[in-house]
Amino acid sequence: MLIKSKYKKYSIEEKLQVVELYRQGYGCRLISKKLSIDTGLIGRWLRLYKSKGLDGFIKPSKPQLSTTFRQIAVQDYFENKLSYEQARLKYNVSVFAITSWVNKAKNHGISSLADIKHSGRPSKAMGRPKKKEPETELEKLRAELEYVLAENAYLKKLKALVEERIVRESSNKSKPSSY
Repeated sequence: MLIKSKYKKYSIEEKLQVVELYRQGYGCRLISKKLSIDTGLIGRWLRLYKSKGLDGFIKPSKPQLSTTFRQIAVQDYFENKLSYEQARLKYNVSVFAITSWVNKAKNHGISSLADIKHSGRPSKAMGRPKKKEPETELEKLRAELEYVLAENAYLKKLKALVEERIVRESSNKSKPSSY
């Protein structure tokens, strides 16, 4: 039996099919064999469905979680000795988020949760700065001079490389081959 990749995205219908089979009396291992889904993943879905119902399977948009929210979640984790899975279900965040917050709080204190940088794709405003158009005649002339000097340096280098190649090829032809 082949188990599907753990990184595969499963539809809500597939998750509900697992819940329905479980309600019919099938165990996690039997469901796993029948649908070729990892047993750990099935267990997570069943716990999620038990705690949140159908809403647990609908992915919420990623909210910007405030510092106080993160601090409350970590304090609750420590005070009530929650597992990462329990904290994930209670606060509706990923296990990775809870784990990283807890580790940061353990290493640097709970106040360190205030300076978490949000990763992801930067906004378009942070892209490459656009070139400014020269405004005065003097700026235009300097820009043109800079361009011409760069072009001249490039052509000199190209000429030197071509001449070097010609010399190298001519020296290779003049040597007799020895067997």
